[in-house]
Amino acid sequence: MAPNDRDPVDPAEPSDEGSGDAVPGDATSRDPEPRDPGPVLPPEMPRSLTILRDEDAPPVRAAPWREVQVAFVVPLTSTDAAADVRHLLDEPELHFSPGLRRGTLALLPRRSALLRVVLEWEWSVEAASFAVNSFEPEPFTPDERDALEAWSRATARRLHLFEGALARAVARVDHDVVRGIDTSSPESSLAGAAAAARAARAGVEGTGAGSAVDGASRPTDLATAGPAATTLRTATLGTRLASPAPGAAHPVVDVTLPDASDPGWEVFVDADSRQTLGYRRTLDVDGSAYAFSYLVADDVDDVTPGDLVDWHDQHIQRQLLVEDARQAYVHVLAGLEPPVSVQYTV
Repeated sequence: MAPNDRDPVDPAEPSDEGSGDAVPGDATSRDPEPRDPGPVLPPEMPRSLTILRDEDAPPVRAAPWREVQVAFVVPLTSTDAAADVRHLLDEPELHFSPGLRRGTLALLPRRSALLRVVLEWEWSVEAASFAVNSFEPEPFTPDERDALEAWSRATARRLHLFEGALARAVARVDHDVVRGIDTSSPESSLAGAAAAARAARAGVEGTGAGSAVDGASRPTDLATAGPAATTLRTATLGTRLASPAPGAAHPVVDVTLPDASDPGWEVFVDADSRQTLGYRRTLDVDGSAYAFSYLVADDVDDVTPGDLVDWHDQHIQRQLLVEDARQAYVHVLAGLEPPVSVQYTV
């Protein structure tokens, strides 16, 4: 159904059916087992639109494909890191899941999903275990397997070392693209980060020889590595994330979870002013979602429920873009080309 259609199933609006001439308070006018009206909506959110799950079709409402160019700073050691294994890989997909207690580096080396190379560790990358999972009895020779293991371990160390840089790079791509920038470059932000890092390092070194922090134990960061030790790699990403409309009252809107334990309740916030614009509630029965209710905050007069629907669609596109950007950066840090799965063409 269209976003501006009348709300057909809003559980906050009681039905007039069967009211007749019932006298308020008369026990005979009430059903012996009243039907649950669903969640009670706060009175400060009177304007709403509810869309049945079966009628919610984000792809129909999504913006046209848009091609963006993103650049990532990587250490020079990444450039030829995969030289010894690249001939074994056909359109590889590399997935990195970091974690304090458990981490995983999973490689799909070929288009076939029947082969997977996995490096897993608990607490320390140095204690990682390597495995090749395949229906084929011997997909690689012993030398090829050794080369894949050596590359996987080196890649895991590099990704672990530059995990902070990876998170910042992905956040920068999201920040730029959602604001209509089709070419996202890290150069300006990198310069500021490098200056701050150098100043911080100078302060530590100035504390004297007795300092507990020493140059050998300090973690490497791309912001302090300097231009001689880094290079730029670019990737082409495709997205249905729309550029902000000229003159829009709220050009960029973030969708947040006020309570991580309740993902069915989301809040729309203006990215610049941090004003709360509205809410989205997932309506469910016994944990099974049947509709989505969009609610405009009562102190907002320049937003409609239809705007909330569009912004939530864009939120989904932002999540897809963030995952694609992260996937691309993991690949270039590992010495691979950005994955074909995110090399879209308009």
